[in-house]
Amino acid sequence: MLHPVFAVNQVLRARLASLLQPETGGACVQEPSTFDVATAPGADTDPATPIRVVVTANEVNHLHGTGPLVQRIFKDQPNIFSIRARNDWGIHDFGDWNVCLTPRARNRSEAFTNILSVLRGRNVASVLCVPFLPDEFLTSIAIHECFGAKLCVYLMDDQNVASHNIPDALMREFLERCSLRLATHPELRFAYESKYGLPFHLLPAVVPAELVPEESAGTPPVFAQRRRKGALIGSFWDQRWFDELCGVLSCCDFEIDWFGNNNSPWFEFSTESLARAGVTAHGVVPEAQLKVELAKYPFVIVPVGALDEKDANPGVAWLSLPGRILFALACSHTPILIVGSGRTCGARFVAHFGVGEVVPYDAALLRAAMERISRPENQSRIRQNAARIAPALSDRGVAEWLAQSIELGAPADRRFEDLFAGYDATIDLGGGSELHKAAGQG
Repeated sequence: MLHPVFAVNQVLRARLASLLQPETGGACVQEPSTFDVATAPGADTDPATPIRVVVTANEVNHLHGTGPLVQRIFKDQPNIFSIRARNDWGIHDFGDWNVCLTPRARNRSEAFTNILSVLRGRNVASVLCVPFLPDEFLTSIAIHECFGAKLCVYLMDDQNVASHNIPDALMREFLERCSLRLATHPELRFAYESKYGLPFHLLPAVVPAELVPEESAGTPPVFAQRRRKGALIGSFWDQRWFDELCGVLSCCDFEIDWFGNNNSPWFEFSTESLARAGVTAHGVVPEAQLKVELAKYPFVIVPVGALDEKDANPGVAWLSLPGRILFALACSHTPILIVGSGRTCGARFVAHFGVGEVVPYDAALLRAAMERISRPENQSRIRQNAARIAPALSDRGVAEWLAQSIELGAPADRRFEDLFAGYDATIDLGGGSELHKAAGQG
Protein backbone atom coordinates (compact mmCIF):
# COMPACT_ATOMS: atom_id res chain seq x y z
CA MET A 1 0.00 0.00 0.00
CA LEU A 2 1.14 3.55 -0.72
CA HIS A 3 1.89 5.86 2.17
CA PRO A 4 -1.08 8.22 2.82
CA VAL A 5 1.03 11.16 1.68
CA PHE A 6 0.70 9.82 -1.87
CA ALA A 7 -3.05 9.28 -1.79
CA VAL A 8 -4.66 11.03 -4.73
CA ASN A 9 -7.77 13.11 -4.10
CA GLN A 10 -10.77 11.43 -5.71
CA VAL A 11 -12.10 14.74 -7.00
CA LEU A 12 -8.80 15.29 -8.81
CA ARG A 13 -8.92 11.76 -10.19
CA ALA A 14 -12.41 12.37 -11.59
CA ARG A 15 -11.32 15.65 -13.11
CA LEU A 16 -8.29 14.03 -14.75
CA ALA A 17 -10.47 11.27 -16.16
CA SER A 18 -12.84 13.81 -17.69
CA LEU A 19 -9.89 15.62 -19.26
CA LEU A 20 -8.57 12.40 -20.77
CA GLN A 21 -11.80 11.44 -22.50
CA PRO A 22 -13.76 14.58 -23.31
CA GLU A 23 -17.29 13.83 -24.46
CA THR A 24 -17.86 15.06 -28.01
CA GLY A 25 -20.57 12.93 -29.46
CA GLY A 26 -18.88 9.72 -28.31
CA ALA A 27 -15.60 10.45 -30.11
CA CYS A 28 -12.23 11.25 -28.55
CA VAL A 29 -10.74 14.59 -29.56
CA GLN A 30 -6.95 14.86 -29.70
CA GLU A 31 -6.26 18.47 -28.74
CA PRO A 32 -3.06 20.14 -29.96
CA SER A 33 -0.09 19.44 -27.69
CA THR A 34 2.12 22.13 -26.25
CA PHE A 35 5.03 19.86 -27.18
CA ASP A 36 6.25 18.76 -30.61
CA VAL A 37 5.27 15.09 -31.01
CA ALA A 38 7.18 13.48 -33.89
CA THR A 39 5.27 10.76 -35.75
CA ALA A 40 7.00 8.03 -37.77
CA PRO A 41 5.74 7.19 -41.27
CA GLY A 42 3.11 4.47 -41.10
CA ALA A 43 2.21 5.05 -37.45
CA ASP A 44 -1.33 4.01 -36.54
CA THR A 45 -3.72 6.96 -36.75
CA ASP A 46 -6.52 5.42 -34.66
CA PRO A 47 -6.39 6.96 -31.13
CA ALA A 48 -8.18 3.87 -29.77
CA THR A 49 -5.21 1.65 -30.67
CA PRO A 50 -3.45 0.46 -27.47
CA ILE A 51 -0.01 2.03 -27.19
CA ARG A 52 3.00 1.22 -25.03
CA VAL A 53 4.84 4.19 -23.58
CA VAL A 54 8.61 4.05 -22.96
CA VAL A 55 10.03 6.77 -20.70
CA THR A 56 13.76 7.59 -20.75
CA ALA A 57 16.01 10.43 -19.59
CA ASN A 58 17.27 11.37 -23.05
CA GLU A 59 17.32 10.25 -26.67
CA VAL A 60 17.29 6.60 -27.63
CA ASN A 61 20.12 6.08 -30.10
CA HIS A 62 23.34 4.13 -30.73
CA LEU A 63 25.63 6.64 -29.02
CA HIS A 64 25.17 5.45 -25.44
CA GLY A 65 24.47 2.13 -23.75
CA THR A 66 20.82 2.68 -22.85
CA GLY A 67 19.80 3.39 -26.44
CA PRO A 68 20.69 0.11 -28.19
CA LEU A 69 19.32 -1.94 -25.29
CA VAL A 70 15.96 -0.14 -25.33
CA GLN A 71 15.77 -0.59 -29.09
CA ARG A 72 16.62 -4.25 -28.71
CA ILE A 73 14.03 -5.18 -26.10
CA PHE A 74 11.30 -3.55 -28.18
CA LYS A 75 12.55 -4.82 -31.53
CA ASP A 76 9.81 -4.90 -34.20
CA GLN A 77 7.13 -4.05 -31.64
CA PRO A 78 4.41 -1.70 -32.96
CA ASN A 79 2.71 1.31 -31.38
CA ILE A 80 5.53 2.53 -29.16
CA PHE A 81 5.30 6.09 -27.80
CA SER A 82 8.72 7.30 -26.63
CA ILE A 83 8.88 10.09 -24.04
CA ARG A 84 12.13 11.66 -22.83
CA ALA A 85 13.07 14.44 -20.43
CA ARG A 86 15.78 16.17 -22.43
CA ASN A 87 17.95 16.16 -25.56
CA ASP A 88 21.67 15.50 -25.08
CA TRP A 89 22.80 13.81 -28.30
CA GLY A 90 20.84 15.39 -31.14
CA ILE A 91 19.62 12.02 -32.45
CA HIS A 92 16.51 10.04 -31.52
CA ASP A 93 15.78 6.76 -33.30
CA PHE A 94 12.92 4.96 -31.56
CA GLY A 95 9.16 4.74 -31.45
CA ASP A 96 6.17 5.36 -33.69
CA TRP A 97 5.78 8.62 -31.77
CA ASN A 98 8.36 10.45 -29.72
CA VAL A 99 8.45 13.66 -27.74
CA CYS A 100 10.87 15.58 -25.54
CA LEU A 101 9.11 17.19 -22.58
CA THR A 102 11.07 20.43 -22.65
CA PRO A 103 10.72 22.72 -20.81
CA ARG A 104 10.87 20.16 -18.03
CA ALA A 105 8.17 20.00 -15.38
CA ARG A 106 9.03 21.96 -12.23
CA ASN A 107 6.68 19.97 -10.02
CA ARG A 108 4.16 17.12 -9.95
CA SER A 109 1.29 19.28 -11.14
CA GLU A 110 3.22 20.32 -14.26
CA ALA A 111 4.20 16.70 -14.91
CA PHE A 112 0.52 15.72 -15.00
CA THR A 113 -0.29 18.69 -17.23
CA ASN A 114 2.50 17.77 -19.64
CA ILE A 115 1.35 14.16 -19.90
CA LEU A 116 -2.24 15.18 -20.54
CA SER A 117 -0.96 17.49 -23.25
CA VAL A 118 0.78 14.73 -25.23
CA LEU A 119 -1.35 11.66 -24.45
CA ARG A 120 -4.92 12.95 -23.97
CA GLY A 121 -7.36 10.83 -25.97
CA ARG A 122 -4.97 7.89 -26.42
CA ASN A 123 -5.34 4.34 -25.15
CA VAL A 124 -2.26 3.68 -23.00
CA ALA A 125 -1.81 -0.02 -22.21
CA SER A 126 1.54 0.00 -20.40
CA VAL A 127 4.48 2.16 -19.37
CA LEU A 128 8.08 0.99 -19.20
CA CYS A 129 10.34 3.45 -17.42
CA VAL A 130 14.14 3.45 -17.63
CA PRO A 131 14.76 5.99 -14.85
CA PHE A 132 17.72 8.24 -14.30
CA LEU A 133 16.30 11.70 -13.52
CA PRO A 134 13.37 12.67 -11.26
CA ASP A 135 11.52 13.61 -14.47
CA GLU A 136 11.07 9.98 -15.55
CA PHE A 137 9.55 9.06 -12.19
CA LEU A 138 7.03 11.91 -12.23
CA THR A 139 6.16 11.31 -15.89
CA SER A 140 5.58 7.60 -15.33
CA ILE A 141 3.53 8.18 -12.18
CA ALA A 142 1.38 10.68 -14.07
CA ILE A 143 0.72 8.24 -16.92
CA HIS A 144 -0.04 5.40 -14.51
CA GLU A 145 -2.42 7.57 -12.50
CA CYS A 146 -4.19 9.21 -15.43
CA PHE A 147 -4.60 6.16 -17.66
CA GLY A 148 -4.50 3.21 -15.26
CA ALA A 149 -1.73 1.69 -17.40
CA LYS A 150 0.47 -1.14 -16.13
CA LEU A 151 3.77 0.28 -14.90
CA CYS A 152 7.13 -1.50 -15.26
CA VAL A 153 10.51 -0.18 -14.15
CA TYR A 154 13.74 -1.29 -15.81
CA LEU A 155 16.74 -0.26 -13.70
CA MET A 156 20.01 -0.02 -15.62
CA ASP A 157 21.76 2.46 -13.33
CA ASP A 158 21.57 3.52 -9.69
CA GLN A 159 20.48 7.02 -8.72
CA ASN A 160 19.17 6.32 -5.22
CA VAL A 161 21.11 3.74 -3.19
CA ALA A 162 24.78 4.54 -3.68
CA SER A 163 23.93 7.84 -5.35
CA HIS A 164 21.30 10.11 -3.85
CA ASN A 165 19.91 11.95 -6.85
CA ILE A 166 16.39 10.54 -6.46
CA PRO A 167 14.62 11.15 -3.10
CA ASP A 168 13.66 8.01 -1.20
CA ALA A 169 10.00 9.01 -0.96
CA LEU A 170 9.69 9.45 -4.73
CA MET A 171 11.54 6.19 -5.38
CA ARG A 172 9.34 4.24 -2.97
CA GLU A 173 6.12 5.66 -4.40
CA PHE A 174 7.24 4.84 -7.92
CA LEU A 175 8.39 1.30 -7.09
CA GLU A 176 5.20 0.51 -5.19
CA ARG A 177 3.14 1.56 -8.17
CA CYS A 178 5.03 -0.85 -10.48
CA SER A 179 3.46 -4.22 -11.20
CA LEU A 180 6.82 -5.46 -12.55
CA ARG A 181 10.31 -4.39 -11.49
CA LEU A 182 13.35 -5.37 -13.58
CA ALA A 183 17.10 -4.84 -13.13
CA THR A 184 19.96 -5.59 -15.49
CA HIS A 185 22.09 -7.57 -13.03
CA PRO A 186 21.97 -9.27 -9.63
CA GLU A 187 23.85 -6.66 -7.55
CA LEU A 188 21.49 -3.90 -8.63
CA ARG A 189 18.54 -6.12 -7.79
CA PHE A 190 20.05 -6.94 -4.39
CA ALA A 191 20.57 -3.27 -3.55
CA TYR A 192 17.00 -2.24 -4.29
CA GLU A 193 15.33 -5.31 -2.83
CA SER A 194 17.33 -4.81 0.35
CA LYS A 195 16.43 -1.15 0.69
CA TYR A 196 12.78 -1.23 -0.37
CA GLY A 197 11.66 -4.78 0.42
CA LEU A 198 10.04 -5.22 -3.01
CA PRO A 199 10.73 -8.05 -5.47
CA PHE A 200 12.81 -7.41 -8.59
CA HIS A 201 13.53 -9.70 -11.53
CA LEU A 202 16.39 -9.85 -14.04
CA LEU A 203 16.58 -8.70 -17.65
CA PRO A 204 20.27 -8.44 -18.58
CA ALA A 205 21.69 -6.31 -21.38
CA VAL A 206 20.88 -8.85 -24.09
CA VAL A 207 22.71 -8.80 -27.42
CA PRO A 208 21.41 -9.24 -30.99
CA ALA A 209 20.59 -12.88 -31.67
CA GLU A 210 21.98 -12.69 -35.19
CA LEU A 211 25.40 -11.81 -33.77
CA VAL A 212 25.53 -14.67 -31.26
CA PRO A 213 27.23 -17.80 -32.68
CA GLU A 214 24.98 -20.84 -32.38
CA GLU A 215 28.00 -23.04 -31.70
CA SER A 216 31.47 -22.53 -30.34
CA ALA A 217 34.07 -21.89 -33.03
CA GLY A 218 36.06 -24.83 -31.71
CA THR A 219 39.79 -24.08 -31.79
CA PRO A 220 40.29 -20.51 -30.55
CA PRO A 221 42.33 -18.09 -32.65
CA VAL A 222 46.06 -17.97 -31.97
CA PHE A 223 47.51 -14.50 -31.48
CA ALA A 224 51.21 -13.93 -31.96
CA GLN A 225 52.85 -12.65 -28.80
CA ARG A 226 54.76 -10.08 -30.84
CA ARG A 227 51.48 -8.50 -32.02
CA ARG A 228 50.77 -6.98 -28.61
CA LYS A 229 47.42 -5.49 -29.49
CA GLY A 230 44.14 -5.26 -27.65
CA ALA A 231 40.77 -3.52 -27.85
CA LEU A 232 39.05 -1.04 -25.56
CA ILE A 233 35.24 -0.97 -25.38
CA GLY A 234 32.59 0.64 -23.25
CA SER A 235 31.97 4.08 -21.86
CA PHE A 236 33.87 6.30 -19.46
CA TRP A 237 31.56 7.54 -16.70
CA ASP A 238 34.30 9.41 -14.90
CA GLN A 239 37.11 11.57 -16.30
CA ARG A 240 39.39 9.93 -13.78
CA TRP A 241 38.84 6.49 -15.36
CA PHE A 242 40.08 7.80 -18.69
CA ASP A 243 43.04 9.67 -17.23
CA GLU A 244 44.20 6.74 -15.09
CA LEU A 245 43.73 4.18 -17.86
CA CYS A 246 45.76 6.28 -20.28
CA GLY A 247 48.42 6.68 -17.62
CA VAL A 248 48.89 2.95 -17.05
CA LEU A 249 48.55 2.02 -20.73
CA SER A 250 51.38 4.40 -21.60
CA CYS A 251 53.71 2.04 -19.70
CA CYS A 252 52.41 -1.25 -21.15
CA ASP A 253 53.83 -1.29 -24.71
CA PHE A 254 50.52 -2.51 -26.21
CA GLU A 255 48.61 -0.95 -29.09
CA ILE A 256 44.95 -0.46 -28.19
CA ASP A 257 42.04 0.14 -30.56
CA TRP A 258 39.13 1.93 -28.89
CA PHE A 259 35.59 1.24 -30.10
CA GLY A 260 33.33 3.63 -28.25
CA ASN A 261 32.09 7.18 -28.02
CA ASN A 262 35.21 9.35 -28.03
CA ASN A 263 33.17 12.57 -28.45
CA SER A 264 31.23 12.63 -25.22
CA PRO A 265 29.94 16.10 -24.30
CA TRP A 266 30.83 15.49 -20.65
CA PHE A 267 34.48 14.37 -20.80
CA GLU A 268 37.75 15.44 -22.37
CA PHE A 269 39.47 12.74 -24.41
CA SER A 270 42.60 14.55 -25.46
CA THR A 271 44.50 13.33 -28.52
CA GLU A 272 47.75 13.78 -26.62
CA SER A 273 46.67 11.40 -23.84
CA LEU A 274 45.43 8.84 -26.35
CA ALA A 275 48.70 9.01 -28.32
CA ARG A 276 50.85 8.53 -25.21
CA ALA A 277 48.72 5.54 -24.21
CA GLY A 278 48.98 3.95 -27.66
CA VAL A 279 45.20 4.18 -28.11
CA THR A 280 43.60 4.71 -31.52
CA ALA A 281 39.99 5.89 -31.30
CA HIS A 282 37.61 4.46 -33.91
CA GLY A 283 34.39 5.87 -32.48
CA VAL A 284 31.09 4.04 -32.30
CA VAL A 285 30.82 1.41 -35.04
CA PRO A 286 27.77 -0.67 -36.05
CA GLU A 287 27.38 -3.73 -33.87
CA ALA A 288 27.77 -6.19 -36.75
CA GLN A 289 31.11 -4.57 -37.54
CA LEU A 290 32.06 -4.47 -33.85
CA LYS A 291 31.61 -8.23 -33.59
CA VAL A 292 34.01 -8.74 -36.50
CA GLU A 293 36.52 -6.29 -35.06
CA LEU A 294 36.53 -7.77 -31.56
CA ALA A 295 37.28 -11.24 -32.94
CA LYS A 296 40.68 -9.92 -34.03
CA TYR A 297 41.93 -9.28 -30.48
CA PRO A 298 43.09 -11.54 -27.65
CA PHE A 299 41.28 -9.35 -25.08
CA VAL A 300 39.07 -6.31 -24.64
CA ILE A 301 39.66 -3.79 -21.88
CA VAL A 302 36.68 -2.43 -19.93
CA PRO A 303 37.42 0.40 -17.46
CA VAL A 304 35.45 0.53 -14.20
CA GLY A 305 35.59 2.48 -10.95
CA ALA A 306 38.36 2.17 -8.38
CA LEU A 307 35.73 2.23 -5.60
CA ASP A 308 37.41 4.82 -3.43
CA GLU A 309 36.55 8.26 -2.15
CA LYS A 310 37.66 9.85 -5.43
CA ASP A 311 34.93 8.24 -7.56
CA ALA A 312 32.81 11.09 -8.90
CA ASN A 313 29.76 8.94 -9.64
CA PRO A 314 29.39 6.32 -6.89
CA GLY A 315 26.13 4.93 -8.30
CA VAL A 316 27.85 3.95 -11.53
CA ALA A 317 31.12 2.93 -9.88
CA TRP A 318 29.44 0.58 -7.38
CA LEU A 319 26.32 -0.70 -9.06
CA SER A 320 26.62 -0.62 -12.88
CA LEU A 321 27.41 -3.57 -15.14
CA PRO A 322 28.73 -2.33 -18.52
CA GLY A 323 26.64 -3.86 -21.28
CA ARG A 324 29.63 -4.10 -23.61
CA ILE A 325 31.04 -6.86 -21.38
CA LEU A 326 28.07 -9.03 -22.30
CA PHE A 327 28.29 -8.01 -25.95
CA ALA A 328 31.95 -8.98 -26.30
CA LEU A 329 31.68 -12.35 -24.60
CA ALA A 330 28.42 -13.32 -26.34
CA CYS A 331 29.26 -12.17 -29.87
CA SER A 332 32.97 -12.90 -30.21
CA HIS A 333 33.81 -14.82 -27.01
CA THR A 334 36.68 -12.38 -26.54
CA PRO A 335 38.26 -12.47 -23.05
CA ILE A 336 37.42 -9.47 -20.87
CA LEU A 337 40.10 -7.53 -19.00
CA ILE A 338 38.48 -5.38 -16.31
CA VAL A 339 40.65 -2.48 -15.15
CA GLY A 340 39.54 -1.13 -11.77
CA SER A 341 38.25 -2.56 -8.51
CA GLY A 342 37.57 -6.27 -8.14
CA ARG A 343 34.44 -5.35 -6.14
CA THR A 344 32.65 -3.71 -9.08
CA CYS A 345 29.75 -5.47 -10.78
CA GLY A 346 31.77 -5.90 -13.97
CA ALA A 347 34.62 -7.57 -12.10
CA ARG A 348 32.23 -9.84 -10.19
CA PHE A 349 30.49 -10.87 -13.42
CA VAL A 350 33.79 -11.71 -15.13
CA ALA A 351 35.02 -13.68 -12.12
CA HIS A 352 31.76 -15.61 -11.67
CA PHE A 353 31.58 -16.80 -15.26
CA GLY A 354 35.34 -17.16 -15.76
CA VAL A 355 35.44 -14.97 -18.86
CA GLY A 356 38.49 -12.83 -18.16
CA GLU A 357 40.67 -11.17 -15.55
CA VAL A 358 40.52 -8.16 -13.22
CA VAL A 359 43.41 -5.82 -12.40
CA PRO A 360 43.63 -2.40 -10.69
CA TYR A 361 44.96 0.77 -12.32
CA ASP A 362 48.56 -0.41 -12.04
CA ALA A 363 50.82 -0.51 -15.09
CA ALA A 364 52.91 -3.54 -14.08
CA LEU A 365 49.88 -5.63 -13.12
CA LEU A 366 47.99 -4.59 -16.25
CA ARG A 367 50.90 -5.44 -18.56
CA ALA A 368 51.31 -8.85 -16.91
CA ALA A 369 47.58 -9.56 -17.25
CA MET A 370 47.58 -8.56 -20.93
CA GLU A 371 50.43 -10.95 -21.63
CA ARG A 372 48.92 -13.74 -19.52
CA ILE A 373 45.44 -13.52 -21.03
CA SER A 374 46.94 -13.68 -24.55
CA ARG A 375 48.45 -17.13 -23.99
CA PRO A 376 46.79 -19.89 -26.06
CA GLU A 377 45.84 -22.05 -23.07
CA ASN A 378 44.08 -19.13 -21.37
CA GLN A 379 42.42 -18.08 -24.60
CA SER A 380 40.95 -21.56 -24.99
CA ARG A 381 39.62 -21.79 -21.44
CA ILE A 382 38.07 -18.32 -21.35
CA ARG A 383 36.49 -18.54 -24.80
CA GLN A 384 34.91 -21.89 -23.94
CA ASN A 385 33.38 -20.35 -20.82
CA ALA A 386 32.03 -17.43 -22.85
CA ALA A 387 30.57 -19.73 -25.51
CA ARG A 388 28.74 -21.70 -22.81
CA ILE A 389 26.69 -18.74 -21.58
CA ALA A 390 26.44 -16.75 -24.83
CA PRO A 391 23.09 -18.22 -26.01
CA ALA A 392 21.40 -17.16 -22.76
CA LEU A 393 22.33 -13.54 -23.50
CA SER A 394 20.70 -13.52 -26.93
CA ASP A 395 17.75 -11.18 -27.51
CA ARG A 396 15.85 -13.93 -29.32
CA GLY A 397 12.22 -13.66 -28.21
CA VAL A 398 12.98 -10.98 -25.60
CA ALA A 399 10.51 -8.43 -27.00
CA GLU A 400 7.72 -10.99 -26.64
CA TRP A 401 9.06 -12.06 -23.23
CA LEU A 402 8.92 -8.47 -22.01
CA ALA A 403 5.38 -7.86 -23.30
CA GLN A 404 4.15 -11.07 -21.67
CA SER A 405 5.97 -10.30 -18.42
CA ILE A 406 4.46 -6.81 -18.16
CA GLU A 407 1.02 -8.27 -18.77
CA LEU A 408 1.56 -11.01 -16.17
CA GLY A 409 3.34 -8.82 -13.64
CA ALA A 410 6.03 -11.50 -13.40
CA PRO A 411 8.71 -13.02 -15.69
CA ALA A 412 7.18 -15.08 -18.50
CA ASP A 413 9.85 -17.75 -17.90
CA ARG A 414 13.03 -18.32 -15.86
CA ARG A 415 15.63 -17.97 -18.60
CA PHE A 416 17.49 -15.11 -16.91
CA GLU A 417 17.01 -16.36 -13.37
CA ASP A 418 18.55 -19.66 -14.43
CA LEU A 419 21.48 -17.88 -16.10
CA PHE A 420 22.43 -16.25 -12.79
CA ALA A 421 21.66 -19.25 -10.58
CA GLY A 422 24.28 -19.48 -7.82
CA TYR A 423 25.47 -15.92 -8.40
CA ASP A 424 26.46 -14.17 -5.16
CA ALA A 425 24.81 -10.76 -5.52
CA THR A 426 25.59 -9.55 -2.00
CA ILE A 427 27.47 -6.29 -2.27
CA ASP A 428 28.87 -4.27 0.64
CA LEU A 429 29.62 -0.60 0.09
CA GLY A 430 31.24 -0.21 3.50
CA GLY A 431 30.02 -0.04 7.06
CA GLY A 432 28.95 3.59 6.93
CA SER A 433 27.15 3.44 3.60
CA GLU A 434 23.44 3.67 3.07
CA LEU A 435 23.46 0.40 1.13
CA HIS A 436 25.23 -1.41 3.92
CA LYS A 437 22.62 -0.19 6.40
CA ALA A 438 19.80 -1.17 4.04
CA ALA A 439 21.24 -4.63 3.48
CA GLY A 440 21.36 -5.19 7.20
CA GLN A 441 17.61 -4.58 7.31
CA GLY A 442 16.80 -6.96 4.45
